[in-house]
Amino acid sequence: MKKYEYKFVEVTVKSGLKTTGGDAFDECKKIILQEAENGWRLNQVVAPFNEKMGMYAAAGYQIIFERVAE
Repeated sequence: MKKYEYKFVEVTVKSGLKTTGGDAFDECKKIILQEAENGWRLNQVVAPFNEKMGMYAAAGYQIIFERVAE
């Protein structure tokens, strides 16, 4: 039976005058491609809500990777 290991990477959504709408998405793409080169497979991307702002405001993204444990 195969065993898996998991890696969790958090990408925070930044706000301010110098940010644009796709900054967080571009950061997620960069991380996914970088981790794929290191043998990690994308499992899931989760956008947990910001508890202070309400359930429709994302605090950031949690990117979950997996690979077969050695």
